[in-house]
Amino acid sequence: MELSEPQVLAYLGQFAWPFLRLTGLFLTAPLFGSPLIPPMVRALLAAVYAAALALWLPTLPSFPGAPLAVFAAGAVQITYGALLGMCMQVIIAAAAGAGEVAGLAMGLSFAELQFRESPGATPVLYDILFWIGLLAFMAAGGPEFLFMAVAQSFAHGVTVAPFASWGALALLGGTLLSCAVQLAMPVLAVTLCVNLTVGLSTVFAPSMNLLTIGFPLLILAGLWTLTGSLGGMAPVLAHLMLTCQGTLTALLPHG
Repeated sequence: MELSEPQVLAYLGQFAWPFLRLTGLFLTAPLFGSPLIPPMVRALLAAVYAAALALWLPTLPSFPGAPLAVFAAGAVQITYGALLGMCMQVIIAAAAGAGEVAGLAMGLSFAELQFRESPGATPVLYDILFWIGLLAFMAAGGPEFLFMAVAQSFAHGVTVAPFASWGALALLGGTLLSCAVQLAMPVLAVTLCVNLTVGLSTVFAPSMNLLTIGFPLLILAGLWTLTGSLGGMAPVLAHLMLTCQGTLTALLPHG
């Protein structure tokens, strides 16, 4: 059986288009883009999911044969897949940012760990809330929604969303900051009260050692408040999840 070049490019396009888009998704998506997963495993996962999509999707255009067209198509598809994954990365970044803000407020920023998710040492509370955000993302069905979005992005062929709609991703920057501050607000309020109380105490008792009493009190009050506010993080994370899903839907081609 002999296959002509157009036939080979047609079969290759059915697999290569989803594979390139999934490759970009795995670069930025939560969980799948983690350095804890070896690159070879991520490549195999992308190939397996691309093969499954190739069997399920309608006929896709043939893959280009010209070298320059191949590089251009690959860059566009990988970039677009990375943008889709970045929408959900905002959820994890907001939770981790809340931990960093809370650590700075309670004076616990000196406690750091060398974590593989970041290039340098990160505060302990950053790491703890990072994992809380990641577990919340998984429990809410975030990975399944991402793969559904990738499959839906091929509903109108291999075209990507118009460049004008990519601005919706930039608007998530303000949402990220507001949700991070909202998650850390109980700790910020309590630490402010503790600082004011200790500051007034030093006025009436100048001989009191501020570092000996105020610093441990600030850390303990912040940790107790953070532990007690964990149950209240669910509505904020749920709202952030819905916002990110809406942004991801806006980035899908609509005909």
